[in-house]
Order: sequence, then C-alpha cells, then structure tokens
Amino acid sequence: MKHCIAFSISLIALFCVVFGASAGNLSLIEKRLIELDKLNKEAVGNVGELPQNGSVEIVAKVSPSEPDSQTPSETPSKRFDFTKKTVLALEEKAPFTVQISASRSQQQCYRVAAMLRRTGYPAFTGSLKLKDQGLWHRIFVGSFATMEEAEKTRQSLEKDEITDSLVRNMPYAIQVGREGTLESLKALREKLLLLQYMPYSSYVRDMATNATQTRLLLGAFESKEDSATLVNSLRAEGLEARVVNR
Repeated sequence: MKHCIAFSISLIALFCVVFGASAGNLSLIEKRLIELDKLNKEAVGNVGELPQNGSVEIVAKVSPSEPDSQTPSETPSKRFDFTKKTVLALEEKAPFTVQISASRSQQQCYRVAAMLRRTGYPAFTGSLKLKDQGLWHRIFVGSFATMEEAEKTRQSLEKDEITDSLVRNMPYAIQVGREGTLESLKALREKLLLLQYMPYSSYVRDMATNATQTRLLLGAFESKEDSATLVNSLRAEGLEARVVNR
C-alpha cells in the first residue's frame, strides 16, 4: 500500500474465531491477531482501484471458510464482501512549509499563529515531543508543492521582519475527523480552535463522483513517528485522528 496516503479497513467477521480470544491467554490472542493480519492483507489485495496519492476506507464482511476445503483455484476475493468503499485522491501534494518558531507554550504559539493569519499568512501550529526536551509547540506558514514556492513565502516573512524562519520538507500531517464540506466541518474546526489547535484545510477528490471534499489537518511532521504525541492527545479528547500525507 505504498501508493496510498492513508488506508483504513474494517473487517466484520461472520465467525467468532478472529475476535473470540480468551482473557489472559496471550498465545491465543497472538494467534488471533496473526489471523486478523492475514485477513487484512487478503482484503488489501482485493480492494480494486486505488489512487496514486489518496486514501481508501473500506468495510469488508468476511465469509467463513475452512483452509483445508479451499482449492487452489479459489481466490481470496470470495471471502470478502465489500459493502462500502470510498476512494479519495489528493488534489496536490504540498509537503513543504516554512517554520517560524517553536515554544514550550501552546498558548503563545496559538496566539502568534492567529496574528499571522490576521496579517494574511496561512499559519498553523503543531506539537512535537523531543527526546530529553519534552513537548514543544511549533508555528508553520503555508503548504507548498515545491521548495521554491516555500522560499518565496520565507522571503516575504523576512521583509515583514519575521526573521529566523526556514523552509522544511514535512510530508506528514494529522487529519482530524472525516472528509466533508466546509460547512460540515465547521463545528469540528471550532472545537479544535477552542482546544488551542490551529487547523488548516486541504482537499481530496472522490474518485467515484469527482466531487471535491475538504479535510482538516493539524501540524507538519518529518516522520509518522513524530506525530504520535499529538495523535494521542487528540484521541484523548475524543477526536478521530490519523496520519496522512500533506
């Protein structure tokens, strides 16, 4: 699945073997997880059309089967009934951004990012836990397809005497909630702002309907691992959060 930005699949088993592990039996739990992982891999192989850059969400019903009864001619696709499939493609990858500053104070970063937005800069915030240094909050401006585009914004910031900024390649972000319209995401955006997160928007296209949808993103990260602290904080607030490409 290296071509997909995000892949989410739910397997609804019609038999209990996958989810029926006895409490305390670690060996049995491990065996069930191996079986579930195998089912996921089989399902991935039978999804069908995938975007080069985008996300896929699937709900698959798993039909019961006995391994000994399968013939070599049988294909894994007979085990799955894909009741829902949403395939989305990114309008444009925009991994480059301009980092302004970093602070231990989330409130300070939020305040500065809000002022930057009022002056016309598309600022946003994100947090990162550094080894031996604790949690830091960062301010970024913009999402750009090329380093050259980002550099123009960095130079514009310099002219406005916002110095010490640098262009960075940060290909990952955290998507909060599902894709939707600007109106449908309004309440979620307001909730994030109340929590002193500064979200920004990017766009995906539904490959079935060709309709453009909006997604709310937080932060910018060099690696998926860097996003773990913020993902966990969002989930602790009861929010759906997952790592995607910017």
